[in-house]
Amino acid sequence: MRTNISIDAAHGYGADEPVPDMPRGHDAAIAAHDTAHGYAGGIDALAKRMQVNANTLTHKVNPKNTTHFLTLRDAIEMQWQSRDYRILHAIAGELGFACIPATPVHSEGDPIDTLVRMQMAFADYAQALGEALTRRAGGVSANQMRKAEFHAAEAVAGIGHALALLRSLMREEPRMGGAPQAGRGERAAP
Repeated sequence: MRTNISIDAAHGYGADEPVPDMPRGHDAAIAAHDTAHGYAGGIDALAKRMQVNANTLTHKVNPKNTTHFLTLRDAIEMQWQSRDYRILHAIAGELGFACIPATPVHSEGDPIDTLVRMQMAFADYAQALGEALTRRAGGVSANQMRKAEFHAAEAVAGIGHALALLRSLMREEPRMGGAPQAGRGERAAP
């Protein structure tokens, strides 16, 4: 029998040992700036949706500003209002993690529809990988990487949805007789 043990980089090395190079994700401060300035109606429209002053938001998302800071609540509200989750993915990437959408349990779902949607999500992921690998003159671009990451997360969510549907269709385990049976190491009641 094999045993695998995972130790994260922060705890796997002593104080004097070099930590291995790991590719870092998109910088969270840059992601906040890009989210605010990339909003469809501009930063003024996003600030209005967030019910904050546009000048203050502009200063908070400026990575070079040393007087105004984006709070966690601001970052959450910005992502909620813009539906742009770059900050979330950037933070996860900087820490060596990846984010996937939460998968709700749909017990009334159609199994065939769920299977087809899962396969479509995987096909989109395979296409994003193929495009990045066949058009990589000079390396894979940040946009190609983000597209592949997005479709990978969608494929994982599709798999999670299929598993949740399958779990909702599980039958109950048969019960043995009327009385509970004594398990291994337990004494039966007299």
